[in-house]
Amino acid sequence: MPDGTELRDYACPKCGARARLDPRFIQWCTECGHGADPKPPELGKREQRGAEREYERSRRLFESLRTAGSLRPTSVTGVYVTLLSGVVHLITLAVLVLPILLVVETGGAVWSYVLLGFCLLTFAVVRPRPPRRYLDPSRNLDRETAPRFYELLDRCAAELGCPVPAQIRFDAEFNASTGRSGLRQRSYLLLGMPLWTVLGGQERIALLGHELAHQINGDTTHGLWASTARRSLDAWTKLLDPRQTNFESSTAKRTARASGRRAGAGGLGALLAPLLMGLVFLPFFAIALGCRALLTRLDLYCGQRAEYLADELGARLAGSEAATGLMATLALSEPAGNFVVASKNKPRAQRAAAADGLWGRMVEYMDSIPETERQRRAVVDRLRNTRTDRSHPANHLRGSLIAARPQLPGVLKVSEGEWAAIDAELAAAYDAAARELVESA
Repeated sequence: MPDGTELRDYACPKCGARARLDPRFIQWCTECGHGADPKPPELGKREQRGAEREYERSRRLFESLRTAGSLRPTSVTGVYVTLLSGVVHLITLAVLVLPILLVVETGGAVWSYVLLGFCLLTFAVVRPRPPRRYLDPSRNLDRETAPRFYELLDRCAAELGCPVPAQIRFDAEFNASTGRSGLRQRSYLLLGMPLWTVLGGQERIALLGHELAHQINGDTTHGLWASTARRSLDAWTKLLDPRQTNFESSTAKRTARASGRRAGAGGLGALLAPLLMGLVFLPFFAIALGCRALLTRLDLYCGQRAEYLADELGARLAGSEAATGLMATLALSEPAGNFVVASKNKPRAQRAAAADGLWGRMVEYMDSIPETERQRRAVVDRLRNTRTDRSHPANHLRGSLIAARPQLPGVLKVSEGEWAAIDAELAAAYDAAARELVESA
């Protein structure tokens, strides 16, 4: 706790328990949990039911993996994902090819060209598209600049049996990610400097192991074949959604404007056209919606199981204790974000000074977070089932599975001296990330 900060007395209005809490954070009762989540998210009934069903499926997957011999997604699931994605791509391709064949078959009839134009516009909307992420190669960290860091990556990759990503860089996010970018689909590894800075040595190895493991964990749902199919399905559902006609709102507007004066044949046609179009597209919309729901269900099973496996492979490298520590640090994304926002909101004249020593101050701040706030974040994560995104299990389930599985000692150890040398050669990247963060306001 920073010097000069005094603990504040807190009395729970629900159970009467008393405690002394850090005034920088939300005041709550550590005995009964009252006030731990003062602003829970507001969900409609439909959203709440959907979230509950999805969490229940995640919970069943978690229970099935506690004693499973392997966390690797089954090959059968991968086949289902591949086949369903193939069907989506085949239908999308048919929208382009069949009208062309029809033009040839009819000898270039006018109506066939009209149909071809319509289908070309449709294909332009629903065509398979790779991820749009593009990384500027000039900002990549190369081996000549950071040989010791690359040596560590080589050791991690050798233990896991995977290649080192082609593009590696640090950014200003409290996160880390891996994937492929550009037309050539080159692999990349993004390490968020705020997260990397506050992690201990073995926790950093757990993070590297988790991200590198995504290359070998059997997650077919994040491959190019499945990801482009998912984007096509999203476009199909938006295109075919009958609700796009805005039948109810357009009817209300016309009624208000015309006040009954346009009740003739033209008015009736304008009134019925959106409804008839909706009925025509409804079966196709239902098919697209069903395919998307099925692919999402497979993503839940295959993608989340692959995330659990990546966690375990990270634990195999660094040890289960370090992997658990990584999960606990990720749960502190909100206070870390508050620190980042405060740093970005400095007056322009003070931003250069704010960038100097930024990461050291962040480490001090994160170390000063009391245990009561860490406990509260864990409670909130369980109440909200917080997760990185839909492809990830809830954060608290990830940590619980690491604890429930056989404990691993870790096979890769890095000394304090080695970390000091790595940090020294990465100093320029640290400074660049600090300047990027404070100057992006």
